[in-house]
Amino acid sequence: MPVEAKQDDEPNPGEQTNRSTVNGLWGRLGIGELLRGEGSPYLLDPKFRRHYRQYIFQALLATLAMALILLFVDSLSTAAIAAGLGSTVVGIFINPTGTTARLRAVIGGHTMALLVGSVFSFILFAGSIESFIAGQSQFHALMMALSVGLLILVMAVTDTEHPPAAGIVIGMSSREWTPEVFGAIVGALVLLGVIKLALKRHLHDLM
Repeated sequence: MPVEAKQDDEPNPGEQTNRSTVNGLWGRLGIGELLRGEGSPYLLDPKFRRHYRQYIFQALLATLAMALILLFVDSLSTAAIAAGLGSTVVGIFINPTGTTARLRAVIGGHTMALLVGSVFSFILFAGSIESFIAGQSQFHALMMALSVGLLILVMAVTDTEHPPAAGIVIGMSSREWTPEVFGAIVGALVLLGVIKLALKRHLHDLM
C-alpha cells in the first residue's frame, strides 16, 4: 500500500517540539511581555495623524529655541554642553508635562551640574594635577564618570532630576573653568526657563 506523500506545509514533529520549547521558555522568562511593554506595533505614532499640526508646530518651536540658545551662547562649542542643552529642548517640546521637564528639574538639574562640574574643573585643572592628567586620559575619564555619579546623587537629594544635565557636568569637568563659559551656561538656563514659561500653554505631550 503506497505511503501518502507528506504535505509540504505540514510541520515536522521535531520542529513543532522545538517551537513549543522555545515559546514556553520565552513565556516563562516574560520576554514577550517585556517586549510588548517596551515597544509598539505601530511604525508611526497613531496620534500624529490626528494632531500633525501640533507635532510640526512644536518641532518648529524647538528648532527656534535651540537656535536662540546656540546663538545667544556662541561659546558653547563643547559638544557635551551643547548636547546637554539640546536634550533639554527635546524633552521640553516632546513631553512638556513630564517630571524631568518641570522648571525645577530643568533649571535645578543644570544648575547642580554647573556647580559640580565647576568643582571638578577647578580640581582637575589646577597646576600640578593638570600636568599629571595631561598624559593620563584614563584617569581623566574616570574623574568625569565620578562627576556624573556625584551629580546623580545631588539631583536625587535635591529633587532636581534632569538626565540631560549630565552633558553639562561632563563638559565643565573636561575643560578649564572660565567665567565666559560659566556665564554662557547661566544665560542659556535663564533662556530655557523663559521659553518654558512663555510657551507652557501652547505645548502638549507628543508621547
